[in-house]
Amino acid sequence: MTPRTHLRRVISALAVLAAVVLSAACGGSDAAEETLAGYEREPEPTVGSISLPAVNRGDVDFPFRADDDELLIVYFGFTNCPDVCPTTLADTRLAFNQLGDRAEEIDLAFVTIDPERDTDELSGNYVEAFIDGGIALRTEDPEALAIAADAFGVTYSVVENQDGEIEVAHTPNSYVVDDTGSIILTWPFGVPADDMAGDLTILLDRTQQT
Repeated sequence: MTPRTHLRRVISALAVLAAVVLSAACGGSDAAEETLAGYEREPEPTVGSISLPAVNRGDVDFPFRADDDELLIVYFGFTNCPDVCPTTLADTRLAFNQLGDRAEEIDLAFVTIDPERDTDELSGNYVEAFIDGGIALRTEDPEALAIAADAFGVTYSVVENQDGEIEVAHTPNSYVVDDTGSIILTWPFGVPADDMAGDLTILLDRTQQT
């Protein structure tokens, strides 16, 4: 083998190696773009067969299922919440603003866990103050509320303490539901609006590609 032939073979080998490295880097970039801030559960819980009255939509039963090729965000909370609930809904609004026109492909449903104090009107006004077109779900049937909450993995309590004050506790997560009624993503409290917007973009793309 001449030195020139050997040099050509070395150059060819390096070119092949560079192509492999570049391909792997591109694949890693795609994978990074698909990284979600929220977490996915396996198997995905199914909630589409469950519904609650939408008190700001004529009390029609609203199933926990997104419209075709769209997404539904579900949050369980209460209107007197001093911090967690308004922070979560405000971050959701910021995420919607970042999505622009794509926000029209996402609904948000707010389920009150304190129906005794959260009237129909109060629940509707509360969610609509954060999200235009937001859906207020409220029931005075404790069993129906418990069934819905349990399906999402939500726990809550509304009790009166010794001083006569109402104390409320609840799971502060938000849930993304697809058009099959499956919970495809869960956000713990505190996920930034930027990350929410990024997750929703990825999930919309996935939903509309299937």
